[in-house]
Amino acid sequence: MRDTVAVEDHKKPVVVAITAEFVEHGHNISKMQGHENLRQLVFPYPLEGLPKEEVRRIAVEWYAKFLSAIGVTK
Repeated sequence: MRDTVAVEDHKKPVVVAITAEFVEHGHNISKMQGHENLRQLVFPYPLEGLPKEEVRRIAVEWYAKFLSAIGVTK
C-alpha cells in the first residue's frame, strides 16, 4: 500500500493488487496516508494452494481489469 501511495503522490496511474482478505486493512492504510480513494484491484482469496492452471486463468482474467483500473485501453 505504501508503495502505491508513493507512486500516486507522483501523479502516476497506479492500482494496488490485493487479495480479498486484506481489503479493509489496505483501505485503512491508504486512508491514514491521505489516499482514501486509492484504487484497489481485489483478487480472490486464497490464491495459494490453487492448481497452476487456475492461477493462470485468474491472472489472464484479471490482467485486463488491472489495465482498465490504471486507465490503459487496448
